[in-house]
Amino acid sequence: MFIIFLTIFAIASVFGADYETRTHRLEVPEDPGKWVYKGNDSDHSHGRGGGRISGGQTATDTQFPWVARLGINLQNGGSLASGSLIKSNWIVSARHALINPNGVFVAVSVQAQLGSADDQKFRVKIFCNSFVWMNVNIGEAPDIALFRLTNDLALNSYVNVVRLPSRAQANFKFEGYTITAIGWGGDNTGLPAKKLQWTTFKVLYERDCYLRPNMICSESTGQSSLQGGDSGGPSVIYENGTPTLVGINVIGVGKRFGSTRVSDFLNFISDSTGLQIRN
Repeated sequence: MFIIFLTIFAIASVFGADYETRTHRLEVPEDPGKWVYKGNDSDHSHGRGGGRISGGQTATDTQFPWVARLGINLQNGGSLASGSLIKSNWIVSARHALINPNGVFVAVSVQAQLGSADDQKFRVKIFCNSFVWMNVNIGEAPDIALFRLTNDLALNSYVNVVRLPSRAQANFKFEGYTITAIGWGGDNTGLPAKKLQWTTFKVLYERDCYLRPNMICSESTGQSSLQGGDSGGPSVIYENGTPTLVGINVIGVGKRFGSTRVSDFLNFISDSTGLQIRN
């Protein structure tokens, strides 16, 4: 097998500025159900050093059925990340999980595992055949990427999609909200978690914490933190008991962490995946 370095460009508009969407093809092994991750158990996402939940709580199998663990094979080694199933064949995660420290895209293949909060009991193992990211002509590219699965997944209580913000919430900052952050990164031992972890944070006002445009800054409501390691996992709010994906976890410093604000990228997600955004 070999990787096809093919990038497809498309031009769209966001915030009145043009941006490019790029689609990169990924290698798919002959046996898509086989786990072929080439990294070590101690490997984590290597980009921004954020996303490992320390001091969190252990999830149940059906608590967060949209959370995926991503095994990313790179040209040299591998990394682990988390992601969120937003459509039966699309996962959203962090862009930096696919690049090396020099900013070069080095992902060869990506396998998603879903359907359990226990890393030995995944009900679904499926490869991604491409990923899509965006380059905005103003500043650094946003830390968001979309992974297309090789097949549509059957949705049930163990594997399901998470709701995106509505059109009415486009560009909403969610300041003052309590969010739940979920991830497969690891625990206080520094090794990847055997069980899916979650914790809660409070979204800070930009006057108290500003990271960069299109990012949410949050602070732990207890002793939990997101540390160097697994990134790309979801941050959700609950509206009348229904979870809504508002952030993609990308960087953690102490009890604070930053996440890409999903409500700023509804057009990018909809245009790339065909997912209809609710009003």
